[in-house]
Amino acid sequence: RPGRTAARVSAEYLERLGPKDADVPFTAAAGGADHPVTFKKRPFGILRYQPGQGMKGAMAMEIIPTSRYPGDPQGQAFSAGVQSGWVVKSINGEDVLTADFGRIMDLLDDEVADPRFSKSTALALEKQGGRL
Repeated sequence: RPGRTAARVSAEYLERLGPKDADVPFTAAAGGADHPVTFKKRPFGILRYQPGQGMKGAMAMEIIPTSRYPGDPQGQAFSAGVQSGWVVKSINGEDVLTADFGRIMDLLDDEVADPRFSKSTALALEKQGGRL
């Protein structure tokens, strides 16, 4: 079989976090202005990252567009001014511009539990007559 499969993931995962048609390929090592951001808690509020060419580097693609209350961990990226298209340059002082995408995701450990895709949430809402 030609090509390699890096990891097998569910269709739901790909729908939420996988590549989108509008994603533009990028080279992680390309230069640009620095925007230092420090996050205090997880999750940061970045819903999706895109890998660079060759699965090197990571770019923030979807940011939660609000902070629900002061100190909201999921509003940290929004409050810090993080924008779609920013490339992750370093994590805790370690240069990750050309690091493997999977390693960057492991270092960030920034997965947001999205209730829109939780079966238990959907069932509870349905039982109460609500919609997603």
